[in-house]
Amino acid sequence: MLVIGIGDLPAIIIIFIAGFFTVLLSTVSAVKKIDKVYLKVSENFGLSRWQRLSKVVFPAAFPAIASSLHIALGTCWIFLVSGEMVGSQTGLGFLVMDAKNCLRADALIAVIITIGIIGFVPDVLVSAFEHKVKELWGLGINE
Repeated sequence: MLVIGIGDLPAIIIIFIAGFFTVLLSTVSAVKKIDKVYLKVSENFGLSRWQRLSKVVFPAAFPAIASSLHIALGTCWIFLVSGEMVGSQTGLGFLVMDAKNCLRADALIAVIITIGIIGFVPDVLVSAFEHKVKELWGLGINE
């Protein structure tokens, strides 16, 4: 708080860090696990660095990246709502706390369902994006 201050900026930074490092570390791990034979074959074919990244590295790491995007979205959504519960006067998290304090079970259930639906929609969109990319690259859509 001393560095960032008070307001929306600290919440935005915390949510960004929660999502960013999830995706970053998963991507680094996936790239390190790529079989060296694939990289040597691409080198033998004379692919440029950009071609090697776009034709070998990114398709090989994409399943792990997509999985980490699902996790990061969920984590960011949890951080956002819980942050609103603790230190905000607006948002769905605040509405949960307000409904709880006012003993309004109907409002509490409505807000919880809304949080679930809003959390589910980005996951469905990432799944659709993942499916399209796998279909485009022919990465074995049998799921």
